[in-house]
Amino acid sequence: METGERWAYRTARTSASFHEAVILATGDKRPPRVRIELVDDEWQGERRWVSPSRLEVRWDERREYIELDQKIRAVAAWSPTRLDRRTAEHVFIKLVSLEVAEFNADSAGTSVVYDVPTLAELSGLTQDDLLEAPAFAYDQALNLPWPTTERIGRAVAARYPHVLLSQIEQEERGANLELLQGATVTDFDGNEHFLIPEDSRARFEHRQKPYLDKLREWIGVERATDLLERRELLARLGRVATVATEALDLLEPSQKRIVRRLRADLEAALDDVDAVLG
Repeated sequence: METGERWAYRTARTSASFHEAVILATGDKRPPRVRIELVDDEWQGERRWVSPSRLEVRWDERREYIELDQKIRAVAAWSPTRLDRRTAEHVFIKLVSLEVAEFNADSAGTSVVYDVPTLAELSGLTQDDLLEAPAFAYDQALNLPWPTTERIGRAVAARYPHVLLSQIEQEERGANLELLQGATVTDFDGNEHFLIPEDSRARFEHRQKPYLDKLREWIGVERATDLLERRELLARLGRVATVATEALDLLEPSQKRIVRRLRADLEAALDDVDAVLG
């Protein structure tokens, strides 16, 4: 940047407006600063030191740049929940090739498509569905807003559910024993803590279950909701299993052989119990 040049100045990163600014001086300070004067009458000749990054394009080249900026803002106008974004990212990674499309994992839930015909065939949507505004093409890629991104994710999840269901069932099997016998977790400092079954269940239902349920929703498979009696029975079974484990821990120093057999019996008794509630 040189003195006398005119640039398009954005007053804030979140602003969609650009203002003509003339460069008066450049500074040597760190971080770097540029002295500008705002040209339009509304600014009454205001001068200020600003970051060079706020001068985004030369004033006489601004039209195409601002047009693209407006398209990007239109696509990024949504704010899906973190759970929805996590679900979309997982579905795209598992079911959509990176050569075809990619979830951006940004707060707006946008995605980019590199092969529109293949994605249409994969998802069962039409190309017109994918091109629906405010989607826009730029640099040989199609940029999509959250509503279209979500629609793609739900469509491919429903068409190819086996991959996702296999993972859901695998995660639930892994959580099953923890919900019955408790779990040992490691904190950020590397310290281990034992969670009793009630705490393991609370942790599972807060962190993992909403995500697994959301995947099931996108696939189109929902669990039964009439599970209150089963929930109580499983909670009692978890407490019984905890008491039995504690008793075996106390008995083990003097009766190793008996304890080894009883532990095997306990694990066998709990092996077929499905503790993951819908």
